[in-house]
Amino acid sequence: MNQYRRLRDESSEEQCALELEQGHARKQPRRSNNAKETLVSIEQLLQKLSEPNGESCLTELSCEVNGLLPRHKMEILRLLVQSLQLHPMQCGAYATFVGLLNVCDFEFGADCLSCLRQQLWQALEAGEWQQARNLLLLLAELVNANVLTASSMLQLLNALLDAAQHDCYAWLVLSSLPLLARELYEKLESGLQALLKRLSVYMKQRCSGVQLQLLRIWTLSERAQHDYLELLWQQVLQLQGQHWMLQQLRRPYTNFDGTLSSALQHQLTERPAVAATRQLRYARAHLVARLFAPADLPLSQQLPAELHFERHLIDCHILEILQSQHLERKRCAALLCAYSAAHPQLALPHCIVELLLLQMLQLPAAPYPTINYGVILIELCKLQPHSFPHIIVQAVDLIFAQLPSMSVACFDRFVDWFSHHLSNFRYQWNWLDWQQCIHFHQLHPCAMFVRELLKKCMRLSYHQHVVQMMPAAFAPLLPVAPVPDFKYIDERLPGAQLAKQLLDVIRSKCTVEVVGGLLEAATELPEELKINVLMQTLLHLGCKSFTHVFCLFTKFHAVLKLLAAGNELNQLAMLQAIFELWTNNEQLKTVLAERLMKMRLIKPNIVVRFVFSSALKPELSKLYLWELLNVSIRYTKQHLQGSEQQLTEQLECLLLGIVQHAAVALAKQQAVAAPAETDYWSHWVLGRLQGILFAHVELVRPFGDKLNKIVSDFEHCKRLLKMIENYLAYIK
Repeated sequence: MNQYRRLRDESSEEQCALELEQGHARKQPRRSNNAKETLVSIEQLLQKLSEPNGESCLTELSCEVNGLLPRHKMEILRLLVQSLQLHPMQCGAYATFVGLLNVCDFEFGADCLSCLRQQLWQALEAGEWQQARNLLLLLAELVNANVLTASSMLQLLNALLDAAQHDCYAWLVLSSLPLLARELYEKLESGLQALLKRLSVYMKQRCSGVQLQLLRIWTLSERAQHDYLELLWQQVLQLQGQHWMLQQLRRPYTNFDGTLSSALQHQLTERPAVAATRQLRYARAHLVARLFAPADLPLSQQLPAELHFERHLIDCHILEILQSQHLERKRCAALLCAYSAAHPQLALPHCIVELLLLQMLQLPAAPYPTINYGVILIELCKLQPHSFPHIIVQAVDLIFAQLPSMSVACFDRFVDWFSHHLSNFRYQWNWLDWQQCIHFHQLHPCAMFVRELLKKCMRLSYHQHVVQMMPAAFAPLLPVAPVPDFKYIDERLPGAQLAKQLLDVIRSKCTVEVVGGLLEAATELPEELKINVLMQTLLHLGCKSFTHVFCLFTKFHAVLKLLAAGNELNQLAMLQAIFELWTNNEQLKTVLAERLMKMRLIKPNIVVRFVFSSALKPELSKLYLWELLNVSIRYTKQHLQGSEQQLTEQLECLLLGIVQHAAVALAKQQAVAAPAETDYWSHWVLGRLQGILFAHVELVRPFGDKLNKIVSDFEHCKRLLKMIENYLAYIK
């Protein structure tokens, strides 16, 4: 006997139908003179179903819709599918809604299933896996709502496994199976066991070891990091051991057992699966990581074990809110808090913080920008100041303790997020807890984290504030004051006389021709030196703000363009001047180099060549140079003109150039450096190279063979070869 729904009693069918009709007679649907207003009202009620206790409006919704079915059936189905894509974890409520309408109008039930089936196959053919999963969840719940036969749904799941060319198909089946597994267990146990056996065979045959290592947030950590599909499979097996009894799933159709059991059920019409030869964009594998162990949670609150399917459902509810509201930080935080308040017995605040932070750190890339996660966490701290701030402190300390084994790409995102988070809370932190890092090697991950973090904080504040907020013991890790260093103040230097003349005429608001004349007249100076003098003079005069220096660049653009045109050495000289004058200001180096690219004064490949020059080798372990490389790639994608083929070739050349230069730098370092230094320096260079490749997977995939050919020349760089080999295996 199904625990969720009473078996239909044939003698009570007429009575159940009569009860539904009487219910409709007692509460007539509200009718609007304007059909659009009525549809808006229906849409609002559908959205209300996603709220806590939203099932209370099911009867009202079904009554309102019932009178509109003959004229607005397609609009109602469109609103249903639209609501489902926004709130897939409320599929039980939507299934109950469809079931109530199916009792009164059998034809609507058939049309609804036909629409869902068509939407499902379109999603599969387009490779829209998330949308397909949402539709399957609703179809599974329609079995429980007595709209769809269990045998039809079982045939559909088997059809998906027949087409299992990729993990996505197995993921679809595993995601939806638990919702109707109890029904199958009671009515079609042999079919359920056969399906599970097929899934078991698939899971044993798949190979994800390479991807698993490449995507780990921490290479060595006691914290759990599971392959997403293997974890889901283990959770399904655990649920099987519980005889498919789910505790965390909303089942509103159980409140309408008597009514729903009177309806006739439908069959799904068959349709062949997606052709095996079809080129689809499959969802990439990812890891599901955990941050908090059971011992880290409050004694009065716990969470289901990570191998329990209930934990999967909790994660899905939180991620659903994040997916639908990640652009509305206040609304997102309010919904997360409401979901947490609805389950006070669970440690949901810890789960929310864990999911937000670890999805932000997810490899190869997070679904949303880092700032999105940051502002939502800030709003959560504002809404619940007595819980979320303490949980975030706990999470940050746990992550800091694991920095030595953390992926460099995740490390950089962690720096970006935490600096922004501190800036919103007056940079208050118990810094003395991290005092041990001042004794580490200067390139040790913990020391590097504090150093990079303080430099980011300085960008969001100012140097003196950063110095004052830090304990005196952290002096070795403090950033140097970002003041300009105009070397031509020393009149003994070559070019100092020209610099003095340029300063005088530019301050007197001279024309471009005057500056050009002074440069032409200085025939005794090499051209590269004249460029250095001119650039440093402009930078010195414009050092008060971005606006000042940008205006000077714009005013003298013609002169700069003439000097830089077609001459790579002169373009390198321009970058050299920036890095000489702003030696201690990493932000300005990046911003000004990007400005020169946008003014078409230097080319992106010149930036790559400059970054990997021998003079900047000590800087190559720092974050800002790799930010500059990413800026160069982004500029090439967004600003360079030409045909699509030309743009693709330029991006390919740029990315291959970065890999080539990085490989050469790693090979040289391995040949000359001490072992300890090699470990740290190579760790940062190799890790940030991997970060760039991860950030541009779609660009790299077409020329993966060329990438492999480049690194094959560096056989002695084992770590580089292994990283590229794993990366190429991942992107195929």
